[in-house]
Amino acid sequence: MKRILQIFLGIVAIVSGIVLYNLLRDAQWAHSWLKSILVMLPELGTVIAIFELEHSAKANELRKERNKLERVNVELAEKYGELQRQLQTERNEHLAEIAKHIQRPQTVAERNAAKLHEHLGSPVVVFNDDDSRWAATPQIAEVSEGNIVALFEPMKQGSQAYVIHADCKDIEIIEVARGSCPLQIKLNKIYGSIINLGEITKWEDRRTPAAIPVFERGGIVYDTQFRKPGSSETRTLFIYSSKDGANSFMLEASTGERFIGNNKAVSIRFLSQQVEYLSDGFQRSTAGTGESRYPLFIY
Repeated sequence: MKRILQIFLGIVAIVSGIVLYNLLRDAQWAHSWLKSILVMLPELGTVIAIFELEHSAKANELRKERNKLERVNVELAEKYGELQRQLQTERNEHLAEIAKHIQRPQTVAERNAAKLHEHLGSPVVVFNDDDSRWAATPQIAEVSEGNIVALFEPMKQGSQAYVIHADCKDIEIIEVARGSCPLQIKLNKIYGSIINLGEITKWEDRRTPAAIPVFERGGIVYDTQFRKPGSSETRTLFIYSSKDGANSFMLEASTGERFIGNNKAVSIRFLSQQVEYLSDGFQRSTAGTGESRYPLFIY
């Protein structure tokens, strides 16, 4: 449309020049140069307008081209950003895959510790390495960074609270619920000795004064010694009655264990400890009994 207008104005200028040629020539002779120039200004304006329209058309084309290039630049920038994000995502995935392949595999202890962590505070059914079952169902109280689990049994009537530790590599976990216990474990070996915690019912109270049991010893009501064949190593178990004659006894082992409870609880603990010694290759060599108002269930 602009091109047609430019052609039309050019034709108008040419025709006007031809028509006005004689008049302009006479005017040049009859009038001064200043007046002649003034007469010619409309024609000059027309010519200038023609060239200006040409320049405007080119400027518009250049602006359109510039806008088009700007849109292309924006699209390229967006595509570049998207490509960068994709490359970053792929890089992270590759790094994660590499880390997964070079990561040290978990040990048995670490796998067991992770499973026990999921059930902290829950009761658990415990079996010894000979498949005998514990009478109590202790709580999974704590799992340390060193993969040591603490099995806590709170105080009950006639007994004291205690905790048994085990290295997670020395246990087998059976992920089958039994009653209120979500797990069952087989304890092949305890870590350290059984620790008496006194008259507490919560694991959080283990550092309170009530967790320090007070027991005034009376006489020895049972003692036994264990020897390992071919070795000079020995172990002993002593059971003391309470000085006041109450149904309270203390089991003391040469390995450092100290447990306080009534005749039933101490008998169970004694037999459990005896099984531990026998499984370690010891044999009972001597045994002795003393007087007690309350019978012990030891055979």
